Amino acid sequence: MKKLVLFFVAACVAGVSVFTCRAAESAAPKKAAVFVLNRTRVPGMDDETDGIRDRLSASLAEVDGLSIVDSALVADTYRRWKTTVAEEKSGADAGVFSGAAPTRLAEMLGCDYLIVATVVDARALKRNLNGRLNTVYTLRMTVRVLNAQGESVAGMPTWTRQYPVLDAADGDLAYYNILVDEWVTDAVAALARTQSDWRAPSAPARTEVPFTVTTSIDKTIAELESRTKGVNGEQLAELRRVAGGATVELDGAVVGSAPGTFKATPGLHKLVVRREWMKPYSATVRIAPDASFDIALEMSDEGLAKWGRA
Repeated sequence: MKKLVLFFVAACVAGVSVFTCRAAESAAPKKAAVFVLNRTRVPGMDDETDGIRDRLSASLAEVDGLSIVDSALVADTYRRWKTTVAEEKSGADAGVFSGAAPTRLAEMLGCDYLIVATVVDARALKRNLNGRLNTVYTLRMTVRVLNAQGESVAGMPTWTRQYPVLDAADGDLAYYNILVDEWVTDAVAALARTQSDWRAPSAPARTEVPFTVTTSIDKTIAELESRTKGVNGEQLAELRRVAGGATVELDGAVVGSAPGTFKATPGLHKLVVRREWMKPYSATVRIAPDASFDIALEMSDEGLAKWGRA
């Protein structure tokens, strides 16, 4: 009888331990990185995105069940993707949050989710009201949540608010920031309500495909090498060792040098090719099996100053 009781107690304790472990696993916070994009052409709004991201990140960090990646790390990672403000406005970097790119971003940041906020529109309508200047500020914002596989798992309808000001004494950005504060409050409340239902990313299919990167410099060096012979007639490769190739970066990480064949998951990626004295080449590219990228590199201003014009 004593053995039966001891067995029963042990089973109960084991059951409690298993339950506790599972509860702890289910209670593990969701790790997310916050990004803020500016699609407006309001002067100075680009400089406000870091502050908006910091405010949103700080507020989300107070939500139970969420763990937010350090804002400075997110900013540094995103800058490695971006090229110029003009390209961001034209949507040339749209691939950052589509295709295979979110997976790579999540890997770089060690997170499970990307929270992407966008300043969609900001405008100020000025009217004369009984001899006084009345300005109505309008701000439109969106926010969506992507899991590490790029699947949209949450968001909120486009947020629109207006803020009328009589005889505005401060710059426009001061009043837009008042609306941003309201948006942060509403966005955090909306995400907090849904975060327990965010779908976890499915196990990623880590199938990688080969792709090749060559540059115009490689062709020049190869041609010169073919004309360079050793004492016994063998082809020499000294030029490549002396001149060097171009550095190839994929999604912010150096993967090798051109010419070369590399591997990556199919989809959209950020490709950057750099070489000293040359202008960096940067583009969002679609990686497919056996894709080939032949990059024409131009001399930079520093290169022209050093080596002279042709």
